[in-house]
Amino acid sequence: MKLKASGVLLAVGMAAGGVLIAAPAASASTACNATTITINSGAGAEAPSQAQGHGHNTGRHYVGAIDSNKIWYWYADNDGGSDGDTADTFYGIKQC
Repeated sequence: MKLKASGVLLAVGMAAGGVLIAAPAASASTACNATTITINSGAGAEAPSQAQGHGHNTGRHYVGAIDSNKIWYWYADNDGGSDGDTADTFYGIKQC
């Protein structure tokens, strides 16, 4: 799934006289849904495994935890880099 900045939104913002901040051309979701994806599939030290998440043109993102308040903690699957594996990083949260 790719999300793109909308020219219509840009035109509406300009017509309203608002201050515009450039939106990224693509972004990834921290949604309340996920499918089974493979993480750590690169040539790094960690073995590939299955996780609940989704992929975007910005990479694979997976749910690392869901707490008692139904807050989903999303992580970026950083299995690239010069060493073949990079520690996964916190990506964002979503209360579901």
